[in-house]
Amino acid sequence: MFLLIKNCLPLALNAMKKKLFLIAILSTIIFEVFSQNTNRKIYFLADTINISKPNRFLKIETISFFEHHFTFFCKCTPPYKSYTTFSYIDRKRDKKAEIVSKKPNYPYISFKELMDISAEHNRYLDNSYDLYITEVLPGNKYRTNKVQFVPYRTPIDDSVIIKEKQ
Repeated sequence: MFLLIKNCLPLALNAMKKKLFLIAILSTIIFEVFSQNTNRKIYFLADTINISKPNRFLKIETISFFEHHFTFFCKCTPPYKSYTTFSYIDRKRDKKAEIVSKKPNYPYISFKELMDISAEHNRYLDNSYDLYITEVLPGNKYRTNKVQFVPYRTPIDDSVIIKEKQ
């Protein structure tokens, strides 16, 4: 009888260890799935058509064939050395932003709210928010794109000082 218990005990312990290991793995997976936060969607209306040039606080420009920037004339994000900029990239595989003739009915935030959020979250804005900028186009048209925050890049000094022999 004692020999039977002695032989069965390691088998029972191994089975219990396997069950505990599986429970731990499943608990971790379930925790990860439920703890993932979905980013809050925020919308901003960028209007450069209906605002006179001297009163504009942003510039919309195409940097390259596929990269577009929204540059706000406000040094509102740390380290406060460059203008606050957001960008989006047109990729062939991505769905093109639809141009619509009616202003989308989004809950737009104000310029102040956008700058406050940008300053608070700085480089990590994209971890908390999905920012969409609706651009006013000529002919009373609108286009909405999801944009990314462009962080400030410290200038690189890659020059060499050459001293003349005297």
